Amino acid sequence: MAKEVKPGKKFNYPLQTVLKVRDIKEKKEQEQFAEKKRVYLTEKEKEDQLRTKKRGEEDGIRTAFTPGKLSDFEKVLQGHAHLGILKGEIEKQVESVIKASQNLEDQRQKLLSAMKDKKIIEKDKDNKFKGYTKAMQDLEMKFLDEIATQRFIHEKIAKEKGEKQ
Repeated sequence: MAKEVKPGKKFNYPLQTVLKVRDIKEKKEQEQFAEKKRVYLTEKEKEDQLRTKKRGEEDGIRTAFTPGKLSDFEKVLQGHAHLGILKGEIEKQVESVIKASQNLEDQRQKLLSAMKDKKIIEKDKDNKFKGYTKAMQDLEMKFLDEIATQRFIHEKIAKEKGEKQ
């Protein structure tokens, strides 16, 4: 059963410390989410740079094969070897991007969980406050009814005394 509300008492939520802790936890999760997102974006940018570099190298090799212009076959072989190295680096970077993406998604789930936990306590606080305001209104109505009853009885007694005289 809920505690009885006493007149004149200020609303005091008993789980306020829990709400503060959940708020702090949510903020920490948001900070970690921002950090993981930054790491993901950095890894994705590195991948894009490697892909751009690979495209440039491929274009360089293609221009060496234009009709009637085979200038340096050794340069083509070096470019081809460099493409192989770039391909390996891109594969490693793709793995890094996938891992960063998974970390980001895990952190997103933790953040959502923290937000839900906080929302539950906030909803409970709102419900308790509504109950408190209703109880205060009921007390006020009871007080006003008592005043009206006392006044009615006082007027009735005064009227009866006035009739007897």
